Amino acid sequence: MKHSVKNYLPGLALLLLLSGCAASEMGSAVKSVKLSMKIHEERNIINQENLQMQQALTLNERALAERGQSRGAFGPLAGSLVSMATDGVKKVIANDQKKYLATYQFALTDLYFYDQLSNEGAFDPVGLQFSGFRLIRTFTTKAGNVDTAMTANFMLDTANSSAMINNSVFRLRVKNFTLNYAKAKVAKADKKMLNLDFEITFLTSYVSSEGRLFDSVVLGKFYLFLRKAPLEKTAEGYNAYYCSLKDSLLNGKSFIVPRSFGYHREPDGRIMPGYSQGGYSIQVKVKESSKSNFVTKLVMENANLMIDATRDKLKSELKSRL
Repeated sequence: MKHSVKNYLPGLALLLLLSGCAASEMGSAVKSVKLSMKIHEERNIINQENLQMQQALTLNERALAERGQSRGAFGPLAGSLVSMATDGVKKVIANDQKKYLATYQFALTDLYFYDQLSNEGAFDPVGLQFSGFRLIRTFTTKAGNVDTAMTANFMLDTANSSAMINNSVFRLRVKNFTLNYAKAKVAKADKKMLNLDFEITFLTSYVSSEGRLFDSVVLGKFYLFLRKAPLEKTAEGYNAYYCSLKDSLLNGKSFIVPRSFGYHREPDGRIMPGYSQGGYSIQVKVKESSKSNFVTKLVMENANLMIDATRDKLKSELKSRL
């Protein structure tokens, strides 16, 4: 019996479609995804030794360093080095309708920016303990094993401690970054490469000395844009790509966390006014795509300009409110 060519066209078309859209085994790591975020905290991030590394110290910097050394963990204004650090987002994953795009979020709340209370003011930097944070995305393989898809470590930029103190602004650097699998679907035609966008937001809620409450105030944003990040460890240039990210400065910046007004108990039993350890939270939004045209660079290119333009005004307003 002769068969018409038309009878084979639907099957042939389906075969061509499936072969053209074949996905890489490095993509779509979506089963039992787990997102975790850990804060890094240390004492004396800004101390006398760090400040003396500068070529010259102002009188104010010397006074700050000496005051920081004299206020130890057992003083009347001592706080806690360890933040409560609760998950703000638990497995919040939003899949875009587009085939090769995936988005997900990390967040931590109940964090302390400083390891001690203060009598000096809302922007007193003594006792700054925030040193960075780590993001980890894991998933379950087809064999039922848990594997790490991505690890990203970010650290506080301490290259210029004096600028941090003088301007009440801090920046972030990439400590290290590892990418093994994508969550977004990656076509074989895309050569096992991925594009990633990170948007990092610092927020705080505080009360002024006048009793005014301010909730979820954005202190600053940071951006990291990665293009054509290799997924295959044996690929040429894999190690060089991720080594080049180490110590790189992120776009954007943030104000240091203002301390909330409150009261503390002195050793003699008196209740005295003072300022808190600076409660804050971090939110991180991640976008993955195997296509290179889904990013708008407008925010990235203007992030520094926007915060520079409002820095003096915002800082003066915060001080007046506190």
